Amino acid sequence: MMETKDYLSYIVREIHRTIVATVDDEGLPVTAAIDMMDCDDDSLYFLTAKGKGFYDRLIKRGFLAFTAMKGEDTMECTFH
Repeated sequence: MMETKDYLSYIVREIHRTIVATVDDEGLPVTAAIDMMDCDDDSLYFLTAKGKGFYDRLIKRGFLAFTAMKGEDTMECTFH
């Protein structure tokens, strides 16, 4: 059975590029493509820079949602 760290590692090593969503000052969603660079047992790590809109929204709100998908559709990829 896979553990959290196995899923996180799969996201970093096999998928890598994710789509993240934050919320702007008007409450509207804003998406960005972000590369997941590393992980540990319960966290994903990515890079951004101060002064970028994504950084500002993330610091201000403290939350994001992300999607990581491998394959052509949601039913194509399975974990082994």
